[in-house]
Amino acid sequence: MLNIQPLRLRRMTLQMRELTIGESIAIASSPPHLEEALCTTFLNSTKAGVQSTIEGMDNPQNWTVQERIMAVCHYLSVTSDTGPDFQLEGGAHLTDYLDASKDAALKDESIPLGELHQDKWHIRHLTGAMAESIERLIGQIDGIDGRLHWILGGMACQLFCDGETKSELGAMPDPVQHANDFDAFILEKIKIITAYPESVFEQLMFMYMEGRGRMHHLFITDFSHEGIVALPVPKEGGRETEILSPARFPVRQCIARIAHELARKPVSNGV
Repeated sequence: MLNIQPLRLRRMTLQMRELTIGESIAIASSPPHLEEALCTTFLNSTKAGVQSTIEGMDNPQNWTVQERIMAVCHYLSVTSDTGPDFQLEGGAHLTDYLDASKDAALKDESIPLGELHQDKWHIRHLTGAMAESIERLIGQIDGIDGRLHWILGGMACQLFCDGETKSELGAMPDPVQHANDFDAFILEKIKIITAYPESVFEQLMFMYMEGRGRMHHLFITDFSHEGIVALPVPKEGGRETEILSPARFPVRQCIARIAHELARKPVSNGV
């Protein structure tokens, strides 16, 4: 049985346990295009206990996407053959992407970004439940898919302005308790954002990117065609000539080969 030490983050202390073979087979058999939903399943399965002063932190859907990646990497650091600073495909290591010195996932729900066309905008953290919603909505809007879908979905989930609760959309539904309503809300909000004049959207996009940078913690996240990725952390005296690619940490990498074989799902290096 794996001996997994507690993971201590700013908002919580997480105790994890080893997956059972049944849980591993179930994860290996899951649809590969639902990575965020699968991540929640994995975290719920391996979560042995959560200590936090913040309500709702026992549910991984309420964790930020960075906290979720950190938990997956914590498990991988124990199960990987290459050790705690495990090696990724291409030769990079966990510490090329992890900024362990910065865990700024504050209790604050949002931070202000400034004013745009008489609206005062704010940004909130992207949570697991929000990421699952973006994932479920793929293909729902003609002409919008891949990385563009994830960017627009992230903007719709994270950005809001004063008075939004009084708009025709109304208040944002809880993404955990009212997932279907949240999906409908985000889908409509994406349509509204894509109807902005080009100059307004460009300014809002810059505000979004700046805001994401201010909320950075543990990992510098971005979006790819497949979903959420981690970018390499700039380091002094680091690899100056080598360009590191964005990395993903799919939960299937946490599962032993025997589980993949029993599920008849060949293991692939998706990291």
